[in-house]
Amino acid sequence: MAFFSVEMLSPLVSLTLTMLFLGTLFYLARLNERLSVMRGAQSELRTVLRACSDSVDGAERSIMALRAAAQTISGDLGRSLEEAEQLKAEIDRTCALANAALARLAEGLEPPAAPTAMAVQTGEAPLPAAAPAMTADRPPLTAPERVPVGPGRSAQRQKPSKTPAGDAERAALRLFRETIRAL
Repeated sequence: MAFFSVEMLSPLVSLTLTMLFLGTLFYLARLNERLSVMRGAQSELRTVLRACSDSVDGAERSIMALRAAAQTISGDLGRSLEEAEQLKAEIDRTCALANAALARLAEGLEPPAAPTAMAVQTGEAPLPAAAPAMTADRPPLTAPERVPVGPGRSAQRQKPSKTPAGDAERAALRLFRETIRAL
């Protein structure tokens, strides 16, 4: 007494196999869809990879160019520093020479300590040959003014000036400004 007969099982097995076959077909159709999307994405991915590779190559070339530019700038900067040091040394020498010349001028242009005998007899004070050199504690002298020396007599005295005392000093100041701007 068989509850199940072979004849009854045959259509069930066929129906089960048909359902499995349809499931497999459906799965394969979806798999095919996904593979075609992936193939399309693969071509886009290749394009992106090529662009990325080109970008990396360009970046390497740019880095090499930057290194070369940095080396060039470094060499130029080194030369500029050497020139600046030489210019500074030259300015120091020039300032030392100018200070020495100013000291010599100051020694040579100092007014006498006492008026000469002839000036005492005439009642006038002697005039200096040239204006004394400018020092740190004494301003430069300019146009003379009359000051009384004796009864009814006057001598000339220099007025302090607010401007540099001559073309040489202006030239030295101009050189100093240009040097500072160049540094």
